[in-house]
Amino acid sequence: MRTVGEMQITIYTDGACDIHAENQPGGWAAILCATDESGSVIKESVVRGGREMTTNNQMELTAVIEGLNALKRPSQVTMVSDSQYVIDIANRAKKSRKNADLWKRYFELAARHQIKWLYVEGHSGHAYNERCDRIAVAEKNRLSRGKANSVDQPPPAIESDIEVYLSTRYSSQRKKAAWSAVTVSEEEMRESGASLENTSELEAVLIGANACLAALPDDRSVTVLTAQEYLSKGMNQWIAKWAAKGWKTQDGKPVKYQSHWRTLLERSNAGNVVFVFVKSRQDNPHFQRGTDLAKQLLERAD
Repeated sequence: MRTVGEMQITIYTDGACDIHAENQPGGWAAILCATDESGSVIKESVVRGGREMTTNNQMELTAVIEGLNALKRPSQVTMVSDSQYVIDIANRAKKSRKNADLWKRYFELAARHQIKWLYVEGHSGHAYNERCDRIAVAEKNRLSRGKANSVDQPPPAIESDIEVYLSTRYSSQRKKAAWSAVTVSEEEMRESGASLENTSELEAVLIGANACLAALPDDRSVTVLTAQEYLSKGMNQWIAKWAAKGWKTQDGKPVKYQSHWRTLLERSNAGNVVFVFVKSRQDNPHFQRGTDLAKQLLERAD
């Protein structure tokens, strides 16, 4: 069993808010990643939230504070942020002129740990920074929608606490496909998948998405990340129109793989499932593992 001393803790953080105005809805996110000495991921957890009236700097700093607050014991921590504002003041290279209460809380938490800071340029393709950004933006948008709908009623508390990294492989010669998934939550990280006879890659991704959602509790919010635009566009753009037209396409033809799409729609109707297209997967360890697993499943099917 690995001891705490052998684990390396990295916390990736980001905030989202209108940088040109104050007192706007904003969101924050932190991904806590524990790895062993070889760099293999042992455990991940995500904390997230937002505020109806805030600033971008406050959200960046809140992500750091909540990330540290999630640690249960003193640790050696690498903090990764795209906020030079946060890094400069945290390293005492500059003095804080605003957000005194937040900075007081940060330095109280920081005193418990040994912290090393790393800067990553925002929107540069860094996998964990991009994930933090997506989660923070989702929190900001959630609060923005709630503010637009009613200034009296708070928005519903929806937290995407499970991420599913869905991958596929296909052999045109053997007409076989395989899907795999790495499912990450605060409690665990698990792998699943299957090989399929006489199945296209597009059908395989639908089967995989349904299998993953069926294995998850109904009361947990889920983000399904996929490299198949067919799945993401289908769930985000096409499916409502198909259902309204009696499951016919724009030119009147029956929707292909209709039973899979209908099941996906039923499983996401509660509003707690989000489908996200990911173009670049090379630097994401969960997608790398998923790709390897799908390839193994396809090879073992021979």
